[in-house]
Amino acid sequence: MTLAEFVARYGEKGYIVLKAIIEAARRTRPPHALGDFSYRDLKRVLKEMGVDYNPSPLLVRLEREYGVIETSYRSSNQHWWNIIDRYSIEEVLREWEGRPEPDPEDPRVRMLRIQFYSLDPQSLLDTLTRLSRRSRMSAVERDRMRRFAFHELPLLVEFLERAKADYPDELADEIAMAESILELAELVTSRASGRGKPRRMVSPELEDALRRGGSEPL
Repeated sequence: MTLAEFVARYGEKGYIVLKAIIEAARRTRPPHALGDFSYRDLKRVLKEMGVDYNPSPLLVRLEREYGVIETSYRSSNQHWWNIIDRYSIEEVLREWEGRPEPDPEDPRVRMLRIQFYSLDPQSLLDTLTRLSRRSRMSAVERDRMRRFAFHELPLLVEFLERAKADYPDELADEIAMAESILELAELVTSRASGRGKPRRMVSPELEDALRRGGSEPL
C-alpha cells in the first residue's frame, strides 16, 4: 500500500498527520530524543495547527500497513517513532500542496551529509548520553572514549567547521546533532578526569534533558 492511497483514504486528516510528523521530527533534538518524534511532540504540533484530533489510529496504520514509521521506544508513559521513509512522506505532502519537485541539492551538501552519517552519530549520542549519567567509567568505556577522541571526533569537528561555514541552513539538523555530540563528549571526559563540568559550561537545555533522562508523559 502506498502513501498516496493513505491520503486518498483519509483525506485532510491523513495529510495533517503526515505534515505534523515531519514538523515534530524537525524540532526533535538530541541527546534526549529516543527516536525521530514522540506522541507528545506530535500532539503539540497538531494543537499549534489548530487540530484537536487523536492521531493514534492513523499512526498505527502508518506503522503496520504502510511501513513508513516504526516504534523506536515505548514505555508506560512514552511512545517514540523513527521515520523509515521520509522521502515518500515529503513527496505526498508536495503533491497535496501542489508544490513542485525541489531543485537538485548541491552535491557538496550531499557529500557532507553522507560523511556525517557514516560516523553513526545516533550511536555516538546514545553512548555519550549513557556515559554522562554515570559517576565513573569502566576500563572498556575509557578505551572507547579514547578511540572516539582520536578517530571519530576529528572527523566530526572537520564536518562541523565546513558545515557551519558553508551550509548552515542546508545542514542545520546535522550541525545541531554534531554540537550535541561535542558538548556531551566534553561533559563525559571532564567528569572522568575529575575536573567536574567542562570549562565551557554545559547548556541549560542539555543539563535539564540529562537530569530528566528524556522522560515525558504520553
